[in-house]
Amino acid sequence: MVTVILEKIEQQYKSLSKQQKKLADFILKNPNDIISLTSKEVGEKADVSTATVVRFAQQQGLDTFADLKIAIASQLSSGKVIVDAVIDRNDSTKVMSEKLEQVYASSVQKSYAMLKIADIDKSVKLINAANNIYILGVGTSGLIAYDLYHKFNRYGIKTFYETDSHMNLEFLTSATKDDVVIAISYSGKTKEVAVGTEYAFENKIPVISITRTDSNLINSSNVVLGVPDNERTIRVAAIASKLSTMYVADLLFISIMQERFGMMKDSAIRTNQLVNKLKDK
Repeated sequence: MVTVILEKIEQQYKSLSKQQKKLADFILKNPNDIISLTSKEVGEKADVSTATVVRFAQQQGLDTFADLKIAIASQLSSGKVIVDAVIDRNDSTKVMSEKLEQVYASSVQKSYAMLKIADIDKSVKLINAANNIYILGVGTSGLIAYDLYHKFNRYGIKTFYETDSHMNLEFLTSATKDDVVIAISYSGKTKEVAVGTEYAFENKIPVISITRTDSNLINSSNVVLGVPDNERTIRVAAIASKLSTMYVADLLFISIMQERFGMMKDSAIRTNQLVNKLKDK
């Protein structure tokens, strides 16, 4: 298996020092250039010391900077390239479209690589056994929560979600041990989600969280469906995190749909028949 070294660097990004981040930024933005440069030249271009470049390579579990170049070359030749999604002021529409296409592809690839099938199966089992589903999520995560809420209800799974986080918590006070809470928060720091998750966990209501694996939500979750830490602070918008979270949420939904195919199909037909009456003249 080819070592996806650029992805590894991106995953480490938030824990790097200021100098290491400068170097990581340069490597992620210019992976093709790295192959032909010496450690000294990389240091000069990234505005860090040569020693920082060498130590950075060793931090990746490699012996030398030459080994880092080989790892990057191997990834580039495999076609599994993690591009830097920073929108530059001088980017053309074509360049921006290429960057966005690669962000979409790499987000799904990284999410797929992180999947733990056993956790998906456990989540499906909890949802299938539940009387009601309660979903928590605000902001960008709220968009995904709202979409999942509609999908579940459309296919006959009684689900509660409200864009008003106060009302969402009000709904949650009616939940029991026979229900399930799905908490969606990329950062895991959203207070509206954290408060609801902690309440559910303390009251023995099963919690499935879709979040980063370093999130505080994992401490109050029965099952964690992890998404990659792929949003560096220099990105323009939360595109990659939204895509990764949506991928996991959609996988959870279609896994439920597969388990309940007959019942969900009938419910969808009834829903479509009712909604189509709005189109009658």
